[in-house]
Amino acid sequence: MIFGPKKGDFESSVKKELPVLYRVARRMGCNQDEAEDTVQSALIKAYQAWERFDGRHLRSWLIRILRNERLMQLRSEKPHSSLDEPGAVEAAEEPFWEEVSWRMEADRILDELENLPEVYKMAIQLCDVEQLTYEEAATAMDVPIGTVRSRLFRARAMLRKRLAPVSGQLEGALS
Repeated sequence: MIFGPKKGDFESSVKKELPVLYRVARRMGCNQDEAEDTVQSALIKAYQAWERFDGRHLRSWLIRILRNERLMQLRSEKPHSSLDEPGAVEAAEEPFWEEVSWRMEADRILDELENLPEVYKMAIQLCDVEQLTYEEAATAMDVPIGTVRSRLFRARAMLRKRLAPVSGQLEGALS
């Protein structure tokens, strides 16, 4: 049973996901040319596997292929690249983005996001920027949902630590 797009719909289905794929590729450390090449390679592999695609979570499926393509590129450059680190349990807390002052400029957040280790950057990119669910992000990153949650917890903690002093300084300067 097919849940989503059919074989003939590859181009129309994938076309609307291109901006997301380029943003994700850039967030994975690709420059503009590398992002285009990586997305193109991923789309070729997606087209070849289109008949096996069940039609659910198209964006996650494409991001997973893109991620695997990027990992293959990185492995060819560096002999032992690993994106996994031991997991952590996410503690219940107030939503992360509510703690960051709304007055803070988006550029500052993006700059700090760029300084995160790759595994954490990807979790933030997929869940907080691209608004994928934990399940979709887990599918895209080919990891368990618990790993997505622990990476988000750690990434948000790192960003909070880096951004909180700036948030406090802004509020002090405005009062």
